[in-house]
Amino acid sequence: MISLNTTNRRSKHILMKNFILCLSFWAFSTVLCTAQTYADDIASIMFDNCTSCHHSGGIGPFSLMTFTEVSSMASIIQTEVNNGDMPPWSPNTHYSEFAMERSLTAAEITSINNWINNGTPQGNPSNTPAAPSYNNNAVLGNPDLSLRIPTYISKATAGNDDYVCFSIPTGLLQNETIQALEVIPGNPEIVHHVLAYIDPTGSYGTDTSSHSCGGPTASNIPLIAGYAPGSMPSQFPNTATLKMGIDVPAGSELILAMHYPEGSQGKVDSTRINLHFYPQGTSNVRQVSAQPLINNLSFNINANTVDSVEALFPPNFALPSNYSLFSIFPHAHLLGQNFIVYGVNTIPPYDTIPLIHIPKWDFEWQGFYVFKQMQKIPIGYQLYGKCVYDNTTNNPYNPNNPPQNVGFGLNTTDEMFLVYFQYMSYQTGDENYNIDSLLMAQNPTPTVPLAVNESGIFLTSYPNPTDGQTTLHYYADSDQKIQLAVYDLQGKLLRNLVQKSGLKGEHTLQWDGRDEQGNKVAAGVYFSQLIVGDKRVSNKIIRH
Repeated sequence: MISLNTTNRRSKHILMKNFILCLSFWAFSTVLCTAQTYADDIASIMFDNCTSCHHSGGIGPFSLMTFTEVSSMASIIQTEVNNGDMPPWSPNTHYSEFAMERSLTAAEITSINNWINNGTPQGNPSNTPAAPSYNNNAVLGNPDLSLRIPTYISKATAGNDDYVCFSIPTGLLQNETIQALEVIPGNPEIVHHVLAYIDPTGSYGTDTSSHSCGGPTASNIPLIAGYAPGSMPSQFPNTATLKMGIDVPAGSELILAMHYPEGSQGKVDSTRINLHFYPQGTSNVRQVSAQPLINNLSFNINANTVDSVEALFPPNFALPSNYSLFSIFPHAHLLGQNFIVYGVNTIPPYDTIPLIHIPKWDFEWQGFYVFKQMQKIPIGYQLYGKCVYDNTTNNPYNPNNPPQNVGFGLNTTDEMFLVYFQYMSYQTGDENYNIDSLLMAQNPTPTVPLAVNESGIFLTSYPNPTDGQTTLHYYADSDQKIQLAVYDLQGKLLRNLVQKSGLKGEHTLQWDGRDEQGNKVAAGVYFSQLIVGDKRVSNKIIRH
């Protein structure tokens, strides 16, 4: 005989079991309904962050332009993304902010993991946004002047890299001012880095015989740009409030200092540089200087040790005036582990200005990082830099086994400690300029390949990220009906911004961060999508 209490307990148990089963079914159904697919969620992440390198003819070792290509590399993608190695973005984004950051958000990483763990479903192929098209030549379009080095065969040998310098006449008959420039390696497989200089007198000359030409050091032959794998073109703000550039005198020669690493012997290169000038007569262009202000040329890292190298600029006194820093480029070789650079007040309490922290140095991905907002370094400060080097067998990139004592030198098997800066004399308000927004506002393709489909429509947004107004900049190539809308990561329509015909041409409009009901959307990642006839292109929007 069963007591009433026992019956009640069993009834409650059955009810609870049924509830849990219902809850589990609901959760499973919810996962199925919201599971990420390639078409709706992953393709846009790949297009925005990966395909500029991973496309046919790009510097990536494989293409990630299609569902088949991405799904076949799913396990590698998951490992690289979770390790923080891809997309390659070395600076610590919590230490300082840079324009055009290539780092994934936590939400995007979650989407990738969920998609792969769920079996990489494709979803509805018709929902896949239009793939961007890439020009493996010039990203910034047709230049005003393009200069190319003569065809050169690398003379690198075992243990000796090949450093050569080419002096190329510009042929300029009048003074010009550079607004943007782009180094295009002729053979990306062997071009480790390029340093570009302007020689006003044409006195430096070409050196392809010493194989140790690292470039000019004289102050009258200024550095104007640097290239390393992963670098983007250099572009300066050109707006009504801020114009920056570099003067090129008539009759100048341009010097390209080339580095071809060990293993490149016998391979052919013909790198070029494209220059974009301000219109003649443009006034109030502020001159940008570039130098390795922080450097140490006399260090030694003993074998089987982990050691650090540091330096100050100026080395023995404080800055006598205020400066504005536009970009920063730390440089080391294979033993480098991590970098930190900051401005420090020479007067107690020794306040610091964080400039860059690279927690995991990657020799293969270097270049100038443009500050999101220019950094003011005041009078009385110094610039400080430090790099940690691992010269032990624990370092898998150590070129010597067993480890050898290593000092400053040109070869990849040597080491370097340099921090380049692009900078100007400070003017009031420089630190308030948002360089990200200025570059996006003046040109929809400032420093990265724009997501343009084969028919020529485009869509971009700025400032990005933002917590205020987002400007959407788009181009329709016909008067067909267009739709411009904003969606969340699950593909839910949040706001229809445009839905009409007869809008051929270039347009801008504002999105205030609100949905159709007027509610402000939460911080996170969203996507805008432009549809013109049967063509479509999307753009990621990050809101704080």
